[in-house]
Formats: sequence, structure tokens, C-alpha cells
Amino acid sequence: MSDETIKPELSVIMCTYSPRPDLLFRSLRAVAAQTLDSSRYELIVVDNNSNPPLDKARLERLCGRAVNLVVEMRQGLTFGRVCGFETARADRICFIDDDNELNPGYLETVLAIAAEEPELGVFGGICHGVFEKRVGWLQSAFLPHLGVRDIGMMERTGEGDKWGEHEPIGAGIVVRKECGQVYCDFVNNAEAAAGLGRSGKHLLSGEDSLLSRISYLLGFKVAYRPDLQLRHHITSPRLKLKYLKRLMDGHGRSYVNLERIMGREVMPVPMKGARRTLFENFRFKRKQSGFRHAYLDIFWGQGFQDQSRTPAGGGDSLIEFFEKRKHTYPTD
Repeated sequence: MSDETIKPELSVIMCTYSPRPDLLFRSLRAVAAQTLDSSRYELIVVDNNSNPPLDKARLERLCGRAVNLVVEMRQGLTFGRVCGFETARADRICFIDDDNELNPGYLETVLAIAAEEPELGVFGGICHGVFEKRVGWLQSAFLPHLGVRDIGMMERTGEGDKWGEHEPIGAGIVVRKECGQVYCDFVNNAEAAAGLGRSGKHLLSGEDSLLSRISYLLGFKVAYRPDLQLRHHITSPRLKLKYLKRLMDGHGRSYVNLERIMGREVMPVPMKGARRTLFENFRFKRKQSGFRHAYLDIFWGQGFQDQSRTPAGGGDSLIEFFEKRKHTYPTD
């Protein structure tokens, strides 16, 4: 029986767009160095319109194993993940970025957690930052928003309908196939879903939280499991304040988009008095958390304000969408 006919236990999916070759090499070699036998997982690389396009033979030389290279023409990480879900053959899917290095036992630990805790729909772990240049005093406050996350060795488990430390980030996130099915259906049929996730120069986010919300609707838990650890290489341009300001602006906009997707009303911030509101929020945050966190919150607030004044798109919310189709999905 050929490898193509044997269903893998895990699908590892890398969504990439014009990756930096040295970081891509590190990421692929880390997958190849896993303690989990290579016959138990498949590796899928989703090329989201890279220039030049990725070459399958070169990818396989870099990581020393078979690679399923697929192309997603719709720009953006949200659509890249849809392509990955639709290509995956396993019941558990692990997403990595093209600048991530998994610890050698990462995939083996994923399968152990999935076997021991079948009630989990989405889970992830610790993401250590590896920096090309020294991180300044001000920039360090932005690191959690760059996907650097280590909140300790205590496990966290919770409901996916709530923001919290139990909710995993995108790097190394593990998702049940059932959650992926709903995600694909919603993204492919709801215009609002395109307002989440990176797309070219737009630093939007929120697609990871969308997966957690879907997990909740299906009756599963979400979790932070610190035994899962990886390294995230952060390049010098991403530590520049200009980039970080755009990043926080995108997070503020994405918050509005996700709330609307969930069917929650976001009151538009009127133009008159908007600057005063930002200043008052800055003063309050500075007293609570210090200057650095108050400073980055200005740019989050600006994105929130601007997006709140953008008319919400039509169509069903995620909950309305799910209610109409829930009889077609397996629920807990």
C-alpha cells in the first residue's frame, strides 16, 4: 500500500507568501527533525501567490521528505488556511508559519494531547521569540502581538467563545478537522470572513480566534498546553516602530470585524471627540500598565475607531450561519 493511500494521523500545514529562503529552510528542517515517524504525518505547503512561485522539488530537498505543494490564488492567510484544511487528510491539523521552528517532539506531543483530551477542538502552546536585532524597551511591549507567547507552565483550558489565556495563537495551532470544515464553509460563503487574517500589506488578524469560536459552537474546548513549544524568528523590519504601529492598528480593526462576525454590535466612534477619547484612554492605561502599554494601545484604539465607522457588511453572522447548517456538522 502506497503512502498516498494511508490516512496520516496528523496533517502539518505551512501557509506561506514569498518566504525568506533561510527562514523557510529552518522551518522545513525542523519538521523533518521531528521525533514522530514521518509515516504518521503529511506535510502540506500552501503557496499563496509567492513571487517567484515555490518549487516542489526544492522544498523536498530542503526537508528530506515528501511535500504536498498546493497553490491558493485568493490572497490572504484566511484563504491559505482554507486551502490547507481542504487538502488535509488527517483528523488533526497543525498549522505552522514559514518562520517557525518546532521543537523536535512537537508533533509527537500533539498526537499525545489529542488522544488524551478528545474534548479539545483547538489547542496550542509556547512560542519563543528569536530576534535578528536587539529588542528595545518600547518594542518589547509589542512582542505578544507579534506572536511571542510564554505565559508559564500551567495548563489553561476554557471555552472558545471568550478571550483569554486559554485561547491559542496561530503559530503551531492544532485544530480538529470538524472545526476546519465549519471554518471553510463560513469563509467560502460569508463575505465578512475575508476581513480577518493577513493579506499582503494589511496587518489584520483574528482568524485564530475565529477557529476558537467555531470550536465552542461544536461543543469543544480550547487550550494552552505548555509542553508544545516552538521558536518564532522575527526579522528586523518587524521590530521597527512603523511596522508595530500598523500591526496594532490592524489588531484594533480585526477586533471590530470579529465582533461583527459573531453578531455583536460595535457602536461607531464619532469623529467628534475621537482624539480626546484616545488621549483619555492613554492616560488611564498609563496609570494601570505604564507608558509602553498605553503607547501601543493608542494605535489599537485608532484602528478600532476607524473600523467602527466603516459600515458592517451584510450577510449572516457566524452563529446565524451555523444555526442554519448545524444539522450537517458533527457536534459534541
